[in-house]
Amino acid sequence: MDFRSSTQGLLSLCLAFGLMPKAILAAPATPAAAVTTAASEQSNWNLKALFADQAAWDAAAQSIEKSLPKLTACKGKLARSAEQLAECLSTAYELNKQFARVSGYASRMNDADGSDPKGQELVGRVAKLGSKLSEAASFINPEIIAIPPARLKKLQADKALAPYRFALDNIVRLRAHSLSTREAEIAAQASQMASAPNKLYGTFSTLNHPFPKVKLKNGEEVELTHAAYTKYRTATDAEDREKVFKEFFGSFKKTRETYAGLFEAAINRDHFFARLQNYDSDMEASLSATNVPLPVYSTMLDQIKEHKDLLWRYLKLKQKMLGLKELKYSDLYLPLTRADAPQYTFDEAKKLAYETLQPLGSDYVKILDKALAERWMDIYPKKGKRSGAYMDGSAYEVHPYVLMNYNNDYESVSTFLHEFGHAGHSFLANSTQPYQYADYPIFVAEVASTFNEALLHHQLLKDSKDDKTRLFLLGQYLESWRTTVFRQALFADFEAQIHRMSAEGKTLTADTLESTYLKLLREYYGEAEGVVKVDPIYGMEWAYVGHFFNSFYMFQYTTSFIASTALAEKVQSGEAGARDNYLKMLKAGGSAYPIDLLKMGGVDMSTAAPYNVAFKSMKDALDKAEKLVLGQTTS
Repeated sequence: MDFRSSTQGLLSLCLAFGLMPKAILAAPATPAAAVTTAASEQSNWNLKALFADQAAWDAAAQSIEKSLPKLTACKGKLARSAEQLAECLSTAYELNKQFARVSGYASRMNDADGSDPKGQELVGRVAKLGSKLSEAASFINPEIIAIPPARLKKLQADKALAPYRFALDNIVRLRAHSLSTREAEIAAQASQMASAPNKLYGTFSTLNHPFPKVKLKNGEEVELTHAAYTKYRTATDAEDREKVFKEFFGSFKKTRETYAGLFEAAINRDHFFARLQNYDSDMEASLSATNVPLPVYSTMLDQIKEHKDLLWRYLKLKQKMLGLKELKYSDLYLPLTRADAPQYTFDEAKKLAYETLQPLGSDYVKILDKALAERWMDIYPKKGKRSGAYMDGSAYEVHPYVLMNYNNDYESVSTFLHEFGHAGHSFLANSTQPYQYADYPIFVAEVASTFNEALLHHQLLKDSKDDKTRLFLLGQYLESWRTTVFRQALFADFEAQIHRMSAEGKTLTADTLESTYLKLLREYYGEAEGVVKVDPIYGMEWAYVGHFFNSFYMFQYTTSFIASTALAEKVQSGEAGARDNYLKMLKAGGSAYPIDLLKMGGVDMSTAAPYNVAFKSMKDALDKAEKLVLGQTTS
């Protein structure tokens, strides 16, 4: 589950706002793995595929900066002829392609060892270069939109613009929401101020937040940082868990006015840009960037609420397995079974990956061969290395890069298949599409990754030798439904309600945010039905969720999981054409709008159909888990 903005889809995103985007699909935050020493050079990235050395990188960066006048020289000339417009677009895309490679090298250097001043310096230089490139390109969208429709239609009919017709359509569809050249320049200059709420939230929540200390029953005293909370929220002792939860979220309550002020500032920022671009709502402005229809959001919320009974069945099963008289919110992260999780070396994970990916055919499996042989992956944790996992597929003429922190556990195997799903998607898109259409929109970005996780679930269940292992695997799958589907939908529901309240003129006080979130927790987790007891203090959890500062992003975790589950079920069942359609979607990159790409793959996310297929998969897993639990309790 990852974040990615379109580096290659320059015109549809970057130039519209004058911003250089990130090019990384990052996995959800996880506790840092234990630091180890990499086994060999083979387990580290091969950055020479990007640049032979820093001297080559320096030359490339300087070349980009020297070429900026060639781009700015296009200003005022785009409507003159199809050839002139095509040449300018070619220049813009070429500079962005070169920048993505330069940026990728700097990021890989820095992420491999954040303490190395060389990497730090390169990242700083890239930021300045990106700002210059963004400013140089800021005239393109406004100037294209200013071309009279009849004139633009005539230009597009010329064969010189054939490679850019969809890109141009993607710009002019936003004509009613476009900015003038001067407005675009102002928006680009305002981007630094606009990022302030996010930056301040990041700084305050990690460096200045009053993390509490708790004493556990074993006498251990723990400072509840974010990582410590993640670790100790699954403590075996119920009193310890309750103490961890209440103290951790209680610390947010102590500073809730600060968090509320930052969040309201972020929403005011969204209002500003939505109004500036003539949108009726913040949600419309956000979804319009990639042309996702508004009903997709409401359909998702309706379908999740309609199937809450499946979540409640799972939670009741968890309560039964854990032997609890009452399931509390502080119990939610406990695994369905305390059976020892299976362990896997990376060699075992590779073998499992090859078996898992067989349904996608030999050509797809060969991509994994290339990835391992060409060292696309930095595999093991080590001192100074960035934690977590991500994939960056922006090096168009090279290959994707994957960061992992492999730790020999089940989660590491799942992350390996997840990130390789992104890498396989980028590799196929980059190999098939021209640069301007190689990057895929965020709405489909998580499909390939979670598709591979669904295949892994099927493979592991098939290979499992005993009921304890099967129950562990089913528990992991059902928990992913809770956290990736229902929890993210709850977040999306909260975002929609809060933005609507603010647009109606309601002040977003700490009390308003807390009470709104608490009400949703109790609704989704079925407190009135006796499913989960939710203490009022957990209404403060909203302040813990940093993704709320990237508005209307999290609903795509839910839609992607639903889409990938439905697609995986089709492929696993051997449905005629299912595999070919799925691979066709991956190869299409960003050459169509998100809804159309998923239709190409075999699902229509504007309807309930994929939800029905996906929720059947959840129900089947529940049926199997309940049968196994019944067998354990009666034996």
